[in-house]
Amino acid sequence: MMTKTLTIAVVSAGLSNPSSTALLADQITAETRRQLDAAADVQIQVERIELRELGNAIMQYFLTGIPTPALDQAHATLARAHGVIIATPIFKASYSGLFKSFWDTVEEGALAGKVILPAATGGTARHSLTLETSLRPLLAYMKGIVIPSGLFAATDDFGTDNTLPKRIQASVQEFTGLLVKLHGIQVSATSESSGGYPTAVAVTSAQTDGALVGTDDYDEASGANSGSFFGIAKGAAVINAGSGDDPHRLTATPFEQLLQDAHDG
Repeated sequence: MMTKTLTIAVVSAGLSNPSSTALLADQITAETRRQLDAAADVQIQVERIELRELGNAIMQYFLTGIPTPALDQAHATLARAHGVIIATPIFKASYSGLFKSFWDTVEEGALAGKVILPAATGGTARHSLTLETSLRPLLAYMKGIVIPSGLFAATDDFGTDNTLPKRIQASVQEFTGLLVKLHGIQVSATSESSGGYPTAVAVTSAQTDGALVGTDDYDEASGANSGSFFGIAKGAAVINAGSGDDPHRLTATPFEQLLQDAHDG
């Protein structure tokens, strides 16, 4: 059996060294490796993009319009990635200026067909809604397939709060579940490792026949996810947790059917 290689790009916008944002990205990456190690036919290649190291290159791009080799390399890393883990600090109720400036150098469709796990850090949990009000719309505009459950970690999460590992596990299960489905990878998972959340193998071909948007289908969707708050496109599907007698299974409902149901209701 030919081994499949999945490339995971990790974009970290942490400014300090050490950085809580980089630490969160590291923990998400480690959990992603752990879960995907269950796949017999997959190898994981992780490539990091540290925006702190690209600050001068990003500014030079704005002043000259010419990307440096380092910025070109970051763009190439995104282009070949199958999935992208994105982490930014939150300043004044939004992502950092460095984070936004980097994405202003990236082509609009650069995330098309790629599974995205958004994450952010902040001083208190009061900033957590920024994931939904700022970060998710930006990534949807970039045409990424953004998982439903992003991750936010406040300062306390790295100390006394012991719920962060469980939340990381849950979000990464959504991330890896979409990755293995989109790329046809067989995963052997057990209920003990699932933590009670839908796992990669919970999505079967019968449940999502033609529903999930892969790279090829995504391009044909004519701007799928562009401007959509939840990243839902015409012709795509919404993945719902809970089906019939098994609350841990995932089902797919075509978007057109949701519209029809809403109209009939």
